[in-house]
Amino acid sequence: MKNYLSFGGGVNSVALHLLMIREGFDFESIFINHGTDWPETYEYFEYFQNWLKSNGHKPITELIPNESGFNNLYDFAYSKAMLPCIYPRWCTSNWKIKHINKYVVKPCFMHIGFSSDESKRAKININKGIENRWLLIEHDIDRDGCKKLIESYGLKIPMKSGCYICPFQKKSQFIELRKKHPDLFCKAQQLEQKNIEYRLSKGIKPRSLHPSKKLLSELIEENQMQIFEIDEYPPCQCML
Repeated sequence: MKNYLSFGGGVNSVALHLLMIREGFDFESIFINHGTDWPETYEYFEYFQNWLKSNGHKPITELIPNESGFNNLYDFAYSKAMLPCIYPRWCTSNWKIKHINKYVVKPCFMHIGFSSDESKRAKININKGIENRWLLIEHDIDRDGCKKLIESYGLKIPMKSGCYICPFQKKSQFIELRKKHPDLFCKAQQLEQKNIEYRLSKGIKPRSLHPSKKLLSELIEENQMQIFEIDEYPPCQCML
């Protein structure tokens, strides 16, 4: 059966890709470009692609999803006034898993980048001809081991991958987003505000993007003066 790798552009999936090369696997790595990852993830994706090509390895397959005429997760969510949520994870299901499952040739193995310190997340799963495998766990490679593996190839360590509107982000990540990418933080606020307005119009209790139930503006205001010098923290331009 063919081997595939679900590539997210973070530490674990990069390490898994390198491990599979080292172990001599014949495989295809798939990256779903839904347009809403952090800019650093897209930059690292191009950096790693260039490294693969320069060293004679197969490039990563880049898939751009299409959901109801949208190829950008943020644009879709904004048009529907929807917030990504922890449960149900409709964004992961509809914008990643569905399109990978549609693309692969079945039956097949799908390699997932769970490290050994995440072994509780790895559950035996054979669904519609796709059997998941966790090679990092099989080789007892934890998060630190993933970083060492990447460095052993002379490569930079990527940042943690994820969408800039992901509700699984920590407060510190939203603060970092506000500092590094105020334009994207504004977009996240605008999405949050549109969802609030929609829910109020339907008589539904509003909710926030962050699971603390605090609005993004509240998360930032309570930390901004303690964390950043004023010249490092320009005023937001989204008017929210």
